[in-house]
Amino acid sequence: MFGMKKKTRLNVQQFDDYLTDGIADAKYDFEKAKLSQDAMLESDADVRYILAQTALQKQKYFFLLRAARQRNVTAKFHQAFIHPEM
Repeated sequence: MFGMKKKTRLNVQQFDDYLTDGIADAKYDFEKAKLSQDAMLESDADVRYILAQTALQKQKYFFLLRAARQRNVTAKFHQAFIHPEM
């Protein structure tokens, strides 16, 4: 209708793959935020902002984990813990 295209739906496996990729990215961001928090708390930066950013990354990570648990998604999450810059 009016030139709008019908959206294609993801199949279950594609969605689960996107979810596991998102979990890996969120885990990496959360770990990076924790390391940054420790380093930045020693500087003159605003402590509340630093703690809020770390808490935000933590909540994103746990939200995705809960979604995966509800969908009974299993994946090899050990790859998410690799940190190339360390």
